[in-house]
Amino acid sequence: MSIALIGLKALVGGCAVVGFSLIGQAGHPKRFAGLFSAAPSVALASLAMTVVAKGPRATLPYAQGMLIGSAGMVAYSLVSLLLINRLHALVGSILAWLAWFAVAGGLYLVVGG
Repeated sequence: MSIALIGLKALVGGCAVVGFSLIGQAGHPKRFAGLFSAAPSVALASLAMTVVAKGPRATLPYAQGMLIGSAGMVAYSLVSLLLINRLHALVGSILAWLAWFAVAGGLYLVVGG
């Protein structure tokens, strides 16, 4: 990987982190600011650099993996929202993690990531 590509990756990633951080700060509650500044910015910067380095066709498996993972995260969030208040935090978190694994793993098997 060339120095210019590494520099471009750092620039794109930094701009994305700042942009998503601003979105997170604008929302309520503020505890979501970290969620909006970390994962989306890194994912978009990674996809952008893969397009630059390898071309658009090479990004398909990465984009599919990110979408499958995000579907699992939605499942985890919804299940944990229900279970953590009803069960202890540890048990609710473990069951929510199992929901993430079931959704993401099932989608991976169906889509063939």
